[in-house]
Amino acid sequence: MSHRSASMFRSCPLQVRRSHAIALQLPSASLAQLQNYLSKPRRPLKALMNRKRVEQQEDGQFLYASKPYQLLNYQLQPEVIFRSSWDGDQLIILLEQCTIHGLGRFQDLVQFQCQAWIRPEPGRLMAKADLSLELPSTGAAALLPEPLLRRTGDLALSLVTDRLEKRCRAGLMKEALNWIARHS
Repeated sequence: MSHRSASMFRSCPLQVRRSHAIALQLPSASLAQLQNYLSKPRRPLKALMNRKRVEQQEDGQFLYASKPYQLLNYQLQPEVIFRSSWDGDQLIILLEQCTIHGLGRFQDLVQFQCQAWIRPEPGRLMAKADLSLELPSTGAAALLPEPLLRRTGDLALSLVTDRLEKRCRAGLMKEALNWIARHS
Protein backbone atom coordinates (compact mmCIF):
# COMPACT_ATOMS: atom_id res chain seq x y z
CA MET A 1 0.00 0.00 0.00
CA SER A 2 1.44 3.39 -0.92
CA HIS A 3 1.96 6.14 1.64
CA ARG A 4 -0.73 8.22 -0.04
CA SER A 5 -3.47 5.58 0.22
CA ALA A 6 -2.42 4.61 3.75
CA SER A 7 -2.85 8.20 4.94
CA MET A 8 -6.47 8.23 3.81
CA PHE A 9 -7.45 5.85 6.61
CA ARG A 10 -7.80 7.28 10.08
CA SER A 11 -6.60 5.31 13.07
CA CYS A 12 -8.48 7.39 15.65
CA PRO A 13 -11.90 9.05 15.73
CA LEU A 14 -12.29 12.42 14.03
CA GLN A 15 -13.53 15.12 16.38
CA VAL A 16 -14.74 18.58 15.45
CA ARG A 17 -15.28 20.97 18.35
CA ARG A 18 -16.67 24.45 18.72
CA SER A 19 -17.34 26.79 21.63
CA HIS A 20 -19.67 29.72 21.25
CA ALA A 21 -20.58 32.45 23.72
CA ILE A 22 -22.82 35.50 23.51
CA ALA A 23 -23.90 38.30 25.82
CA LEU A 24 -27.60 39.14 25.72
CA GLN A 25 -28.03 42.72 26.88
CA LEU A 26 -31.14 43.27 29.03
CA PRO A 27 -30.34 46.64 30.62
CA SER A 28 -33.66 46.99 32.43
CA ALA A 29 -33.34 43.60 34.16
CA SER A 30 -31.89 43.14 37.62
CA LEU A 31 -29.78 40.15 38.63
CA ALA A 32 -32.59 38.89 40.91
CA GLN A 33 -35.17 39.09 38.10
CA LEU A 34 -32.92 37.15 35.71
CA GLN A 35 -32.17 34.54 38.40
CA ASN A 36 -35.89 34.07 39.01
CA TYR A 37 -36.55 33.72 35.27
CA LEU A 38 -33.84 31.07 34.80
CA SER A 39 -34.65 29.19 38.02
CA LYS A 40 -37.45 27.25 36.30
CA PRO A 41 -35.68 25.60 33.32
CA ARG A 42 -38.91 25.10 31.38
CA ARG A 43 -39.28 28.89 30.88
CA PRO A 44 -35.99 29.59 29.07
CA LEU A 45 -36.04 26.25 27.23
CA LYS A 46 -39.42 27.00 25.69
CA ALA A 47 -38.03 30.40 24.65
CA LEU A 48 -34.93 28.82 23.09
CA MET A 49 -36.77 26.14 21.17
CA ASN A 50 -39.96 25.88 19.21
CA ARG A 51 -42.58 25.57 21.97
CA LYS A 52 -44.53 22.99 19.98
CA ARG A 53 -41.46 20.78 19.58
CA VAL A 54 -40.14 20.68 23.16
CA GLU A 55 -41.73 18.30 25.59
CA GLN A 56 -40.90 17.92 29.29
CA GLN A 57 -40.72 14.33 30.50
CA GLU A 58 -41.75 13.23 34.00
CA ASP A 59 -38.17 12.53 35.10
CA GLY A 60 -36.91 16.06 34.39
CA GLN A 61 -35.68 15.30 30.92
CA PHE A 62 -36.75 17.24 27.86
CA LEU A 63 -37.34 15.87 24.36
CA TYR A 64 -36.88 18.17 21.37
CA ALA A 65 -37.42 17.33 17.70
CA SER A 66 -35.90 20.08 15.57
CA LYS A 67 -37.30 21.30 12.28
CA PRO A 68 -35.47 19.70 9.36
CA TYR A 69 -32.66 21.62 7.65
CA GLN A 70 -30.48 21.05 4.62
CA LEU A 71 -26.74 20.18 4.81
CA LEU A 72 -25.13 19.33 1.49
CA ASN A 73 -27.32 16.59 -0.02
CA TYR A 74 -28.93 15.61 3.27
CA GLN A 75 -32.11 16.82 4.93
CA LEU A 76 -31.31 16.50 8.61
CA GLN A 77 -33.66 16.49 11.56
CA PRO A 78 -32.01 16.25 14.98
CA GLU A 79 -33.97 14.80 17.87
CA VAL A 80 -32.41 15.37 21.27
CA ILE A 81 -32.99 14.35 24.84
CA PHE A 82 -31.44 16.67 27.37
CA ARG A 83 -31.56 17.53 31.03
CA SER A 84 -31.63 21.05 32.38
CA SER A 85 -31.25 22.36 35.89
CA TRP A 86 -30.73 25.59 37.81
CA ASP A 87 -27.81 25.32 40.25
CA GLY A 88 -28.40 28.66 41.97
CA ASP A 89 -25.90 30.51 39.77
CA GLN A 90 -26.61 29.35 36.24
CA LEU A 91 -28.90 27.26 34.07
CA ILE A 92 -27.12 24.10 32.92
CA ILE A 93 -28.25 22.22 29.81
CA LEU A 94 -26.70 18.80 29.15
CA LEU A 95 -27.39 16.80 26.03
CA GLU A 96 -27.96 13.16 26.93
CA GLN A 97 -28.87 11.66 23.57
CA CYS A 98 -28.99 12.90 20.00
CA THR A 99 -30.35 11.16 16.94
CA ILE A 100 -29.79 12.90 13.63
CA HIS A 101 -32.46 11.63 11.26
CA GLY A 102 -31.66 11.87 7.56
CA LEU A 103 -28.05 10.69 7.50
CA GLY A 104 -28.91 7.31 6.00
CA ARG A 105 -26.29 4.70 6.77
CA PHE A 106 -24.11 7.33 8.49
CA GLN A 107 -26.80 7.99 11.11
CA ASP A 108 -25.29 5.74 13.78
CA LEU A 109 -21.75 6.92 13.06
CA VAL A 110 -22.12 10.57 14.07
CA GLN A 111 -21.95 11.34 17.77
CA PHE A 112 -23.07 14.87 18.72
CA GLN A 113 -22.46 16.33 22.15
CA CYS A 114 -23.47 19.66 23.65
CA GLN A 115 -23.26 21.36 27.01
CA ALA A 116 -24.64 24.85 27.51
CA TRP A 117 -24.83 27.34 30.33
CA ILE A 118 -26.85 30.52 30.76
CA ARG A 119 -25.61 32.73 33.57
CA PRO A 120 -27.43 35.85 34.77
CA GLU A 121 -25.49 39.03 35.40
CA PRO A 122 -26.85 42.49 36.19
CA GLY A 123 -28.47 43.74 32.97
CA ARG A 124 -27.59 40.73 30.84
CA LEU A 125 -27.55 36.99 30.29
CA MET A 126 -24.31 35.25 29.33
CA ALA A 127 -24.84 32.14 27.22
CA LYS A 128 -22.14 29.63 26.32
CA ALA A 129 -22.23 26.31 24.46
CA ASP A 130 -19.53 23.70 23.90
CA LEU A 131 -20.35 21.42 20.96
CA SER A 132 -18.61 18.49 19.33
CA LEU A 133 -19.12 15.96 16.57
CA GLU A 134 -17.26 12.68 16.50
CA LEU A 135 -16.90 10.11 13.74
CA PRO A 136 -15.31 6.74 14.49
CA SER A 137 -12.21 5.55 12.63
CA THR A 138 -13.96 2.38 11.51
CA GLY A 139 -16.74 1.65 9.03
CA ALA A 140 -17.79 3.71 6.03
CA ALA A 141 -16.71 7.05 7.54
CA ALA A 142 -13.09 5.86 7.66
CA LEU A 143 -13.06 5.67 3.87
CA LEU A 144 -13.97 9.31 3.39
CA PRO A 145 -11.19 11.92 3.20
CA GLU A 146 -10.53 13.58 6.54
CA PRO A 147 -10.54 17.15 5.13
CA LEU A 148 -14.03 16.55 3.68
CA LEU A 149 -15.30 15.15 6.98
CA ARG A 150 -13.73 18.00 8.95
CA ARG A 151 -15.23 20.68 6.65
CA THR A 152 -18.64 19.00 6.80
CA GLY A 153 -18.42 18.77 10.61
CA ASP A 154 -17.41 22.45 10.84
CA LEU A 155 -20.33 23.40 8.60
CA ALA A 156 -22.77 21.33 10.69
CA LEU A 157 -21.58 22.91 13.97
CA SER A 158 -21.72 26.35 12.36
CA LEU A 159 -25.37 25.76 11.45
CA VAL A 160 -26.11 24.65 15.01
CA THR A 161 -24.41 27.66 16.62
CA ASP A 162 -26.11 30.05 14.16
CA ARG A 163 -29.48 28.58 15.15
CA LEU A 164 -28.67 28.75 18.86
CA GLU A 165 -27.55 32.36 18.62
CA LYS A 166 -30.67 33.32 16.66
CA ARG A 167 -32.87 31.62 19.29
CA CYS A 168 -31.00 33.38 22.10
CA ARG A 169 -31.17 36.82 20.49
CA ALA A 170 -34.81 36.51 19.44
CA GLY A 171 -36.69 34.03 21.61
CA LEU A 172 -34.77 34.08 24.89
CA MET A 173 -34.34 37.86 25.10
CA LYS A 174 -37.96 38.54 24.16
CA GLU A 175 -39.39 35.96 26.56
CA ALA A 176 -37.11 37.04 29.42
CA LEU A 177 -38.19 40.69 28.99
CA ASN A 178 -41.87 39.71 28.75
CA TRP A 179 -41.63 37.51 31.86
CA ILE A 180 -39.87 40.26 33.81
CA ALA A 181 -42.49 42.83 32.75
CA ARG A 182 -45.29 40.51 33.94
CA HIS A 183 -43.57 39.79 37.28
CA SER A 184 -42.30 43.26 38.23
